[in-house]
Amino acid sequence: MILVTGAAGTLGREVCKQLAEKSLEFKCLVRKTSKTEVLEKIGASLVYGDVRDRASLEKAMKGVTQVISIHSVGIQKKGVTYWDVDYQGNIHLIDLLKKSGGGKFVYVSALGVSLEARFLLYKVKQLIANALEVSGLDYTVFKPSGFFSDFTRAAGLIKKRGIMPAMGSPENRVQGIYMGDLAYCMIDSLSNEKARKRVFLIGGPEALTYRQIAGIYEKLLNRKVRVLPIPAGFQKFVGFTVDTFTGYRYDILGFIDAFSSGDSTCDNTPLHEVFDIKLKTFEDYLSAFLSEHKQNGF
Repeated sequence: MILVTGAAGTLGREVCKQLAEKSLEFKCLVRKTSKTEVLEKIGASLVYGDVRDRASLEKAMKGVTQVISIHSVGIQKKGVTYWDVDYQGNIHLIDLLKKSGGGKFVYVSALGVSLEARFLLYKVKQLIANALEVSGLDYTVFKPSGFFSDFTRAAGLIKKRGIMPAMGSPENRVQGIYMGDLAYCMIDSLSNEKARKRVFLIGGPEALTYRQIAGIYEKLLNRKVRVLPIPAGFQKFVGFTVDTFTGYRYDILGFIDAFSSGDSTCDNTPLHEVFDIKLKTFEDYLSAFLSEHKQNGF
């Protein structure tokens, strides 16, 4: 039995969809407030609980031999922080899996995490990976370099105004990945002997500059698209202001440091040595995205 945490999120739903398609036995840890329509539609078994509540995790972990951990905090607030949800939640899961006799733990981290990172979430993610390494469990950690969906958030602005905002230089290279490809590798790692106790960097099949991404938009939208770099000074001013007045709930300055300091790319060679997958290109993803949203009046 597989337990998926963070199942109601975008990546979580994709993982559960693929698990259902493979007819694998799994259950989803969700909160009472989670939007579960998609999970219910695919026939997923739902277990209500909270990663901050060890008692609810003990119930959810009954019969579980494999864990896919995807949950993470978006906006911090009292009692809902990176330490409470990301760190302690995963430490509980690791401990409970060990006490049940051991099994497989698949964890989603991020490219660039380290104990020296300014972004607190990245420090926390590294601590979780460290805990897995010394746990004695079989584990696989994936460090995605970002997602294609990150570059469609401004699709409406790009289509209407021909402007694509960019954090950092237009020549900075990024290497986002299609979530479906990451989900495939995560599920495959559950039974792939070559993925035992491994950490994989994972990105799309090509590293693209912001200018090249704009060029793909131009090709598919048939209109001129200009890259608009957001000045570093302005980013830091906004980050400092928001962090100061929100008690660092968003950790904007840390986020800016993580995502605008240069290239965000990785070498997929070790990944392809273990997983038999042809990674989707950004152009193919964007073409499908625009076609789907055109039908919805985009």
